[in-house]
Amino acid sequence: MPAPQNLGELNELLTQINMPQLTGAQFRALRENRPRNQLLTAASNMTSDSGARNYVARAMREIGIKITAVNDGNGASGGEATAQQAQHPQPAPPQQAHAPAAQTAPAAAGPEDWQDEPPLQSRSGSDSSSDRFNYNMHIYGGKAALCFEPADTRGGDYTVSLDSATATEPRSYDWSSKLRIQMTRNELPVVAGVLFGLIPKCEYKNHGPNNDKGFSLEDQGRKVFIRTWAKDHPVRAVPVEPEDAYRIATLILRQMGLNAPWMSASNIIQTIRMVVARRVAG
Repeated sequence: MPAPQNLGELNELLTQINMPQLTGAQFRALRENRPRNQLLTAASNMTSDSGARNYVARAMREIGIKITAVNDGNGASGGEATAQQAQHPQPAPPQQAHAPAAQTAPAAAGPEDWQDEPPLQSRSGSDSSSDRFNYNMHIYGGKAALCFEPADTRGGDYTVSLDSATATEPRSYDWSSKLRIQMTRNELPVVAGVLFGLIPKCEYKNHGPNNDKGFSLEDQGRKVFIRTWAKDHPVRAVPVEPEDAYRIATLILRQMGLNAPWMSASNIIQTIRMVVARRVAG
């Protein structure tokens, strides 16, 4: 389902699962309290995914809205009957006890949208963001080396940056002329699939402002072979041992978990297996 782009569309989805609608002020508080892309993705999936519903419910509770049940949109409820706003409790008519009229956002809130969301790194309470996760991993080969680091896209997605450098002499690498490629959010599950042994290989081109950068991973059995390239740069290739492949996989899995915080690591892996790997390998 497409992600809601404004308050009205979000309230329509909330109505489908019998959750209280938001006022304009509450909508603004919700956007300030949780990362934009996480909320958008969760909201677009909450009518069919219980984890996404619970994520949105937790976010609403954090801004003072009382939620006592999360329904699945088909009448099934995960708890007791829903819910009124803690700040402005009002008695509801008996026939509408599950959805008081006071919960409906006023028309004046109108078409507020998500476009003025502040940057992720400027948001208070963002201790889990990757800019505060100081971690990188280096993998050294005979002719080149790689470095994987957590990163954030301009759109606020969590992802991974891949740097590569050529060897100048044994165990010495020229990082001053490194090649940097930032993986997109859509590339992460496929890259993870190769590292998990679910997908034989992947290749992505057209990175960078001039669309002249790229990288690839290939499962070669015991090792994963990683290559990077760019115009006017030599191809840099490094065979990655299982132990290092594991470390890369855990970093990518962490970033994917930040993009979908309602999903456990095992659920993410299972989703990659059932949704991504089966189709890509096919």
